[in-house]
Amino acid sequence: MPRSHAPVRKAGSAVRVIALLALLGVFAASFAAPAGALGTVTVNPNPVSFTTTQTEATATVNWSGQKPNQLMFISICKKTIADPTFNAALDCSALSELNPNGTASGAGTAQLTVFRGENPDGDSGWGCFAQGDTAPAGVTKVTTCFVRVTNGVISNKDDAAEAPFTLSVGGDVVPEAPLGVLIPAVGAVMVAGAFFVLRRRSALTV
Repeated sequence: MPRSHAPVRKAGSAVRVIALLALLGVFAASFAAPAGALGTVTVNPNPVSFTTTQTEATATVNWSGQKPNQLMFISICKKTIADPTFNAALDCSALSELNPNGTASGAGTAQLTVFRGENPDGDSGWGCFAQGDTAPAGVTKVTTCFVRVTNGVISNKDDAAEAPFTLSVGGDVVPEAPLGVLIPAVGAVMVAGAFFVLRRRSALTV
């Protein structure tokens, strides 16, 4: 009675299918996440603190995972890069952009001026605001903005990474009086006190 080779053929087909699926998985993984997915960005402090009268404040931006020794592009944007409609030319502030030189490690830090209110570009129709702020007419109030970091060119999406940030308002500080004002003022008080004591003593001895 001839032997059946059907099980062998089925086993061979199964191995080929598994191998094909594995290759497809590797191929798909190469496109699933851009290089920038490995990068990180942090904003400190976050929320960025403002007094009631401040329209600008300084925050420290740290990043890693960028290509080494490339010109950096650090931008304040109104949209996340995960939004399929994101466009750096339309959704980020050009006048707030920083362009420091990159480092050999692909990591770095910079001091970024964060605006509170309408995007300083003007006529962009959006701005970064605290929750309690009122946006001017015709300006979209964005309460969660993003710091986007990439390298080479502003349109580089593959290496782009971001961090969301918000604004907080409060803790106004009363300005300290300069010593040139305090010293004469204290002296005047002391002289007046001494004069009062002397007059009181004179009145008691009469």
